Amino acid sequence: LTIMKKHLLLIATALFAVGCTQKSDYECRFTLNGETHLTLNFTNVKTPQTFYFLYNQSFPLDQFKKTFRVESDTTIEYTLSLNHPAEAPCWCHSIEFIMFLIQNETLTVNIDLANSNVTFEGFTKQICEHLTNNPTILAEDFENDESYFAKIDSTYADKQKSLDSAYSVGLLPQWFRDYQTENLSFHKVFLKQGCAYDDLNKMDILRKCEPIRESKYYWIDDYTNFLCMFSAPRFDTLLGYGVSNEVFYEYVQDNINTVKSKLSEDISSYFTAVRLSNYLIFLQKAHNQSEYNEKNKYLNRLIEANSSLIKDTALLNYITTEQANIYNELLAKKMLKKGDKAPNFYLKNLENESVSLSNFADKLVLLNFWNTHCAGCIARTPQKNALVEKYGK
Repeated sequence: LTIMKKHLLLIATALFAVGCTQKSDYECRFTLNGETHLTLNFTNVKTPQTFYFLYNQSFPLDQFKKTFRVESDTTIEYTLSLNHPAEAPCWCHSIEFIMFLIQNETLTVNIDLANSNVTFEGFTKQICEHLTNNPTILAEDFENDESYFAKIDSTYADKQKSLDSAYSVGLLPQWFRDYQTENLSFHKVFLKQGCAYDDLNKMDILRKCEPIRESKYYWIDDYTNFLCMFSAPRFDTLLGYGVSNEVFYEYVQDNINTVKSKLSEDISSYFTAVRLSNYLIFLQKAHNQSEYNEKNKYLNRLIEANSSLIKDTALLNYITTEQANIYNELLAKKMLKKGDKAPNFYLKNLENESVSLSNFADKLVLLNFWNTHCAGCIARTPQKNALVEKYGK
């Protein structure tokens, strides 16, 4: 009996060791210019399927999207840019799953389309399984009534219980439990933000209920959104469509000043870089050099005002390098000037015939860009009809 007890103890110890083979000491980090490797194995493909997957990156602020079509049993491999751990939902019309990507690791996903079955291989295998069954993001919408804050709190309390339960039975490592606990916490606030923006009084209540706090995993998308919530209330009514560069500059600087006084220097530095990188998106949308110069003026003002916080860091180097790249790309574009010959292109007419601009050589041509969702465009249609009647020949 004593020998049997010893054997049972050895077996239990061995099973416990197997359960702890995960890298429990893994540390989530933010590192610029990282990569991750993804392999997707498709089997039992009877009919062609179009798949989509995406993941967000907080710095530089971006969303990576992939679309691919699977027509037969195949293997697809990707090497993806990744600066920090990220959830990547993948779906088609008949199947959906969530991949958890981390730097310098390979994740293999086996998709059996005949049985709508997905299995994972790799370091984050069990994490992917957990997220697929317990997604961070909710599919449901909360109605904007008096109780929606409480409904969100209740829903995310259930998600936290599920997370803790999976950790307690050894299905998840502690580092992921800690990471996901923060992720859930800030995503809960993000949902409340979305509801509160329709009611400035509730937005003010949310700011008071959720004091600025630090996050160990400061790159989490929803943590950045959480910190962006803390700005002067005067901006809530100003940041609509078509906001001026001056107003946006003041808003970003006010946000940085509010947050940096209450956070450690490394988090403040990262958050400041994220806010400055917002301007890179505006620079990319510049149509000409003068528009670029106007937008870039405010970015340079922000960099100068906050240079003590991010001076000589990799984050600032990235921003200034991208500034130059965007400018060079703008110069390289073939910009049309008054008097230039318009490039030829093809469109379908009302009879579904292909028509080229060159068909109208030596004629006066009016190009009108619009869409069916634009009420102003439609309201001006009678004016266009009047022009056709007058100059149609």
